[in-house]
Amino acid sequence: MSPAIGQAAGRTAPGAASALLGGLQFLFGALASPLVGLFGLDSSLPMAVIMLVTAAGAGLALVGPARPWQGHGEPAASV
Repeated sequence: MSPAIGQAAGRTAPGAASALLGGLQFLFGALASPLVGLFGLDSSLPMAVIMLVTAAGAGLALVGPARPWQGHGEPAASV
């Protein structure tokens, strides 16, 4: 979820929405960082694999909940 979509979803309480987004970003980073060490310290391949998996997850999160082709997500810019 992009921060803009998250802020739009929590527009009635923007401070709480921002704190929740920041906390979740920190939590996901804290959970993912030990995974790199589990696969060894001699190569950069584990880090690359984990980054590719998380990038694919981000793409699925965009396609699933956001559905940009249906007009969901960030509102169009008004001129």
